[in-house]
Amino acid sequence: MLRVVISLFLIFQVANSAGFTYPDFRQCYAKNKQSFVYFGDTRAVAVAKHLAVAYSQTKPKASFVKFDPFLNLYLFQSKKTLKPIRLKSTHALKLGEWIAGMDDTSLYAGNFAKSGDLLDSFYLQNAKLEENSIIACLCCEVYGIGIGAGSFIGSEYIKRFIKIKDIYYGDIGVRFEKHANSFVVKSRDPFYQNQLLNVDDKILKINGKKITSLKQLNQMVLFSKPKSIVIVELLRGKHRLKRSLVIRSRMGGGYLSDSFLEKKGIFFDKDMKIVKVTKKSFADKSGLKIGDKLMQIDHKMIESQNDIKVYLSKLKEKETQLLFDRNDFQFFVKIGL
Repeated sequence: MLRVVISLFLIFQVANSAGFTYPDFRQCYAKNKQSFVYFGDTRAVAVAKHLAVAYSQTKPKASFVKFDPFLNLYLFQSKKTLKPIRLKSTHALKLGEWIAGMDDTSLYAGNFAKSGDLLDSFYLQNAKLEENSIIACLCCEVYGIGIGAGSFIGSEYIKRFIKIKDIYYGDIGVRFEKHANSFVVKSRDPFYQNQLLNVDDKILKINGKKITSLKQLNQMVLFSKPKSIVIVELLRGKHRLKRSLVIRSRMGGGYLSDSFLEKKGIFFDKDMKIVKVTKKSFADKSGLKIGDKLMQIDHKMIESQNDIKVYLSKLKEKETQLLFDRNDFQFFVKIGL
């Protein structure tokens, strides 16, 4: 399930605006506008001489090379030579920096105010840009690709999507958040084998590299290959510890459900209704079906996927009980940890 971290921009529409004098993105607009290409009805953005990327909530009618279900990204191949954009790292994006969002009919500009930091971290501009717009800086390089409503996916994710053959994201069984100037474990996956991290652990370094931002921390884990090892240095209370953790494949996040119950074959929508049951999983063998709605865990009301993660993080029992509703018929399902 998509959990958006809202990032705000001060946006002004500059297309056809006589009063707008600075900064002038018109040259960048003319340059980047050449990078738009269509595959059937889907507008895409050229990222290489024969490759283009598009965001879409529905499967495009035109054939594509690759799909990222976490971010709804599609990779297309073109027989014609394209005019690719030049991607620029979002780590260089500074507060107050002027940036512009552009599609093939409109141009917007504003001051960057804040960015998201998770897998589903779309950097919101608060502007009504269409899907597959381009987000550029004054040097005309591109920070990301728009996904509608002013949001965009950062360049690091786009570069990685183009590069890797098979889609995967790394996982160490926890989710992070920022507390003041510290980066701490917010929730822990009880189904993660050999879990060595606890809620409220402060993460100091990963593989000897000091953590300076939530974005950096998440990407160091997300972009790691499954079965690889990461060395995490942390502060637990007053004790400085070092843990060697095995990276496993992330199963949820972005446009996919992320409740920790994905390992049991259960994927939810925002209303806590099951939208997918993995074949031969615990959920499948338990008789759960698409449309079943999760109501409670151990008699605690559940209203969001975050509620599930928070509750499961604190669970000390070896078994938990989930209450589902199916067409006004309620039933329990027990899950062992």
